[in-house]
Parts: sequence; C-alpha cells; structure tokens
Amino acid sequence: MSEPFSVRVTVRGYETDVQGHLNQAVYLNYAEHARWSLLQAAGISQSGLIARGVGPVALETTIRYRRELLAGDEADVTCAFE
Repeated sequence: MSEPFSVRVTVRGYETDVQGHLNQAVYLNYAEHARWSLLQAAGISQSGLIARGVGPVALETTIRYRRELLAGDEADVTCAFE
C-alpha cells in the first residue's frame, strides 16, 4: 500500500471535554477505528483473525494535533501497517 489508509470520522458531542474540544483519549479510539476499517477494506475480518489465533499489534502510536476538533467537525484519520 503506497498511501496511508484514511477514514473520515465525525466528532460527537459526548466525545468532547468541558472546553468543547475532542477529548485527548478519543483520538486513540479514532485510530483503532481506522485500523480495523483498513483491515475490513482489505477483506480481513476480526473473527477471521481470531479463528487463526492472530491479530494486529500496535507497537507505536503517533498523534499529531494539527487543530482543535469540536463537536460536528469531520476529520480524516489515517493509518498504515509496516
């Protein structure tokens, strides 16, 4: 795969902190969503991996905060396997 996989997410109100910004812990949930969406797009199911006794492992996660995200905002979350 030459380009990182990308999935668009919409920030939900309950994911924000008291200042209205996306809660920092939710970024990791978005990353997991992108990772499993990549596998699904490649025709790999979670149940299929479990049946084989294997699964992806995250060895490193990098988050780049480029701007604040607020409820209703859309963002593209990318991921790549190495």
